[in-house]
Amino acid sequence: MVDLVLNGRFLMRPPTGVDRVASELVAALLEHGLPSRFGGFSAIRPRGDTVRPEERPKAILDAATPSASKLGGHGWEQLALARARPRDWLLSLCNTGPVLRSRQVVMMHDAQAFRQPESYSRAFVRWYGTMQPMLGRRAAMVLTVSEHARADLERFGVVPKGKARVVPNGADHVLRLAPDTETLKRHGLEPGRFLLALGSLAPHKNLAMLVRAARARSDRSIPLVIAGGGDAGVFADGGITPSEDVRMLGRVSDAELRALYDNATALAFPSITEGFGLPPAEAMFCGCPVIASTGGAVPEVCGDAALSLDPNDADGWRAAMERVCAAPELRSRLAQAGRARVQRFTWKAAAATLAGHLEDLPAG
Repeated sequence: MVDLVLNGRFLMRPPTGVDRVASELVAALLEHGLPSRFGGFSAIRPRGDTVRPEERPKAILDAATPSASKLGGHGWEQLALARARPRDWLLSLCNTGPVLRSRQVVMMHDAQAFRQPESYSRAFVRWYGTMQPMLGRRAAMVLTVSEHARADLERFGVVPKGKARVVPNGADHVLRLAPDTETLKRHGLEPGRFLLALGSLAPHKNLAMLVRAARARSDRSIPLVIAGGGDAGVFADGGITPSEDVRMLGRVSDAELRALYDNATALAFPSITEGFGLPPAEAMFCGCPVIASTGGAVPEVCGDAALSLDPNDADGWRAAMERVCAAPELRSRLAQAGRARVQRFTWKAAAATLAGHLEDLPAG
C-alpha cells in the first residue's frame, strides 16, 4: 500500500497565506482520515530548522523528516524531491512542485502571475510561466481553490481544460486565535472606530485606490488602518503616505489580526482579482462587516453578505465606507449575513472535498 507524502518545502520559510492553507488543509485531512487507498502519511522537507514552528500544526511537524539532500529551495524541490519516495503519492499544496514527477497532486491557488504579472518580479513571472504549465500537464491531479481560479488556470494554458478540481479554502482557523487585547491601545485605535484593510503594494491588491477613496470622505474621523505589506516606508515608495486618517501598522501577528477583525467598523477588501480571498471570510467568521470587490473569486466567497463594488469605482468605495461608518443597523445586518455565509468555508468541509478527490487517483 502506498503513502501520501507532503511536500514540506513551505515549512522552511515564514508562513504565507498559501502556506496557511497547506497547513490547515492537511491538519483537517488527518483529522478527517486519509482515504483507505493510503497506508499512511508523512512529509519531506529540506535540511535545516523549520521556520516559526509554533505557527505550524503539530501533526505536520511530527510527520516531517529532513531530506538527505544538501540542496534547498527550488533545487531541492525540482531535483531531490522529484526522486524521493517514487512509489508514493506526493502532495504539493503551495503552487509549485517537481515538474518531472507525475505521481503527484498539486494545488495551484490562482493564475495571478499570468493575469497580473506587474504584481511580481520578472524572475518570478518567468519561473512561474515556465514551471506551472509543465507542472499542470505532468501532475496526475491539479487542485485549485475557486471556480474563478480554475477558469483562469485554463484560460492562460496553465492547466488543460477540465483537469483542475476545486477545493474551496476554509477560514474558521481564525476562531482558534486568541485576540491580543493590547493591540488597539498599542496602535491608538478605538473599538468600532476604524476601517481595516489588509494587503501589500502589489497592484492587484488595489490599496492605492482604497486610500484615495478613504481620503475623499467628507468625514475622516474614522481612520483607514492598513495591516500587513511591510512598514510605512514600503507604502511611501508606492505613493501611499501615512496620516491621521490613513494609518499603516506593518506586519501584524495572528493574535493582533484577530483583535483587529473583532473591533473594526468594517473590512475593506478592494482587490482587482483574487484566487480566493481569505480575509473577507476570516472577517465574516469574526462578525466583522465586509465591503468587498467584485474582482476575481471574491464574489464566490462573499455572495450577497457584503457590500460589493467594482474595484475601479473609487467614488463608490468612498460612498460605501461613509455609509457603513454612519449606519449601525447596516453593520449589524452585514455581520449577521457574513457569519451565515461563511459556515460553508470550514477546513472540515475542505478536507472532506480533498479526500473525495484523492479517491479518484489512478490505482497502483
